[in-house]
Amino acid sequence: MWFLLKYVIIPLIIALIFYFLPRKTDRLIFASILVSSAVLILANVLADRRFSRLDLTSEKRYSVSDPFRNILSRLQDPATVTYYTLKQVPTSFEGRKRDILDKLNEIKTAANGKVEIEVVDPTENKELREKLQKEGFEHPYQEFNKDQVSVSNIYSGMKITYQDKPTGAIPGIGDAEQLEYALGSVLMELTMSKKPIIAIQSPPTPPQPPQFGGQQQKQGSGYEWLAGGQWEDGKKFDIKQVDISENNPIPSDAALLMLIRPKALNERQRYEVVKYVAGGGKVLLLASPFKMSREFGWHAEKTPTGLEDYLKECGITFGNDFVADKSNLDLSFVDIFSGRRQRIRTPFFVKIKSENIDQTSVLTRLMPDLVMPFPAELKTDDAQARKNGLALSILAQTSLQSWTKPYSDAFDPDKEGKYDDDKQQTDGKKTIFVQLEGQFPFPYDGKPVPAWGGDKPDKPDDKDKEKKVETASVSKKPGRFLLCSAPDAFSEAYLGDQTLGQQLRGNIFLILNIATTCGLGDDMTNLRVKQYETRALKSMTAKEDDSKRNLLKLALIAGMPLLVIIVALIRTILRRTTQVRYERKFAQTIGPSSFTP
Repeated sequence: MWFLLKYVIIPLIIALIFYFLPRKTDRLIFASILVSSAVLILANVLADRRFSRLDLTSEKRYSVSDPFRNILSRLQDPATVTYYTLKQVPTSFEGRKRDILDKLNEIKTAANGKVEIEVVDPTENKELREKLQKEGFEHPYQEFNKDQVSVSNIYSGMKITYQDKPTGAIPGIGDAEQLEYALGSVLMELTMSKKPIIAIQSPPTPPQPPQFGGQQQKQGSGYEWLAGGQWEDGKKFDIKQVDISENNPIPSDAALLMLIRPKALNERQRYEVVKYVAGGGKVLLLASPFKMSREFGWHAEKTPTGLEDYLKECGITFGNDFVADKSNLDLSFVDIFSGRRQRIRTPFFVKIKSENIDQTSVLTRLMPDLVMPFPAELKTDDAQARKNGLALSILAQTSLQSWTKPYSDAFDPDKEGKYDDDKQQTDGKKTIFVQLEGQFPFPYDGKPVPAWGGDKPDKPDDKDKEKKVETASVSKKPGRFLLCSAPDAFSEAYLGDQTLGQQLRGNIFLILNIATTCGLGDDMTNLRVKQYETRALKSMTAKEDDSKRNLLKLALIAGMPLLVIIVALIRTILRRTTQVRYERKFAQTIGPSSFTP
């Protein structure tokens, strides 16, 4: 039947229409309509078979990004993405659903047969609907219509199956811009042969005085959330707590080593850290030359890491003083007696704004403001770093309006933090967060390996005299060393505080970016950044540029309408002038017109 319709009936109808059309002009019009219809039908057929759309945004927000394509290339077999949604969704969610479906089609096209998309409406399948409800796929959705608010349950989640691995799940996806990171995260996990190892050395839990009944109240070091993987994507890593001892050394295949406030590492521990980074390892050192505590008043103490000499050889030294900045946390409270809002100055809680954060590094690009409590200055020596074949980059630093206060065991930030905006002298930016990349030196090469347990080698007894002394060596590979001089910025004591926690959220993003980049690669970090990427007015981030920004925004909003009006006026004037000139010429040659006096 289709053959008869396609090759006999339709051509016959077209021929009869051509034959009975009376004029040649009508035939041309009909032919053009016929050709246009054929082109549209062909375009729709091709679009249905190979989905594509034009993305004119500068950041390519609606295109499949290169990092996501890299993750798709990891697929060895086809993966099936099942999108659970309703055929009829609230009107305000219809656009989001369409964008998600369009994005899924783009992903399917980019995957070249390695991703299959299925769309399932669970409405008619009671068993499936109950299962999805238990798995958190059903979500209440509020829709505002004039003066009414309606609440309905919707489904907008995905399941991903790949090979014989456990099914990955994304219970809720409400925006197409979240899709690449959410789906890429699951695909990355499904395509990994094993979880990347993150080794963490954190401060031991300090002993607490006995409480009532002789029991002790549990109180940690403040970094348990890191050591326990209690953070986004933490389950994607195999997190191991190490103390860099003979029984608990640094795993040789660790993707990242976090050293959190290491305390006077001995010679063997220093050897293990240096060997790890010289062999291509990645280290994040959260350390400061001092530590502030507040037990029965403020108290400061020196906290050497044991890595100072090696860091100096690489081009970094710790400053000994406290760093303060006029760019700091702006805290306020309401006085219960006067009812007035009081402002608290916290110059030792330095607020590092985006203009002082490296926007080219994958670790800190588009990073929101960072807050660094009690930082120390990191003094960098580029020449020394280059001498060792290392590339040194500054990732975050204070503002120009910063200064230092000398260290003292009795240092009181409440007293030392008082300053006059007009009289306080400042001495420029201070580096807080740095990165070293390249082939790190290995000063132990060819020397005896230090013994475990102390700075001096153990004296061999009679049984050990016949044993051969182990000589230090390493298979050298380029590594990465990150150093932040404000370890309190990542302490739960501040992150969990109701007043401070919200303003320190950028610090959590920084840790996530570091762990993801070192463990999973740059692609996942770039996808996370893309979620909150915005088109900023570059070079206009300072407060003094407010008028320039407002002027530019006004030009962007009103510029196009004004341009259209101006073009229309010019065109009208030109046409009017041409008409007047013509009619005057006509009057001179033929006779008077309405324009002749």
